[in-house]
Amino acid sequence: MKKLALNVGALALAIFSLSSCSSTRVISDKDATVDFSKLKTFQYVGWSDNSDQLLNRFDKERIEQAFLDEGTKRGLRKADADPDILVALFVAGEVRTQKTANTTTMGMGGMGMGGMGMGGMRHPGWGWGGGMGMAQSHTVINETRYVEGTLMIEIFDPKNQKLIWQGLGKRTVSEDPQRRAKDIPRKVGMIMSKYPVKKLK
Repeated sequence: MKKLALNVGALALAIFSLSSCSSTRVISDKDATVDFSKLKTFQYVGWSDNSDQLLNRFDKERIEQAFLDEGTKRGLRKADADPDILVALFVAGEVRTQKTANTTTMGMGGMGMGGMGMGGMRHPGWGWGGGMGMAQSHTVINETRYVEGTLMIEIFDPKNQKLIWQGLGKRTVSEDPQRRAKDIPRKVGMIMSKYPVKKLK
């Protein structure tokens, strides 16, 4: 694969991820003057250097294969030379903190006695009554740190290296490799659903 020489992320819409804590947000943009139905071959131009902070080799290969599968469904095939388009992949992440507050209340209700009297005698009844109560609230703030990542797929015209399509998905990153292996094809499929060529029947 060629070393990435393009200005990946030039439009900087934002970027990808793979987990279950939040829904995937997908954004895309395109050059309205391009007829994408005429573009049949592609070539990868590499990953941005920052992608290594989130992805290992296996995840990169899974994403590349998922793009190949989605591209094939839309009439694209990988070419070794003279491609119609160049495809750049870019992944970045941002550590975020989510705070939740849990409040617990502990207390004791009132106690009392009353209505006691000495019967059979003309003696006023006597008694005592009243109550006492107390309660205490305790609030605990919990912080959860997670990584929100973004996968960006950018497509360029090889003649002038002009960006003609960009799609991205953003979501929380899962630490489970098996979950990522199952989740990646689905996430790439969601991004490619915005590509301006419908799936072939």
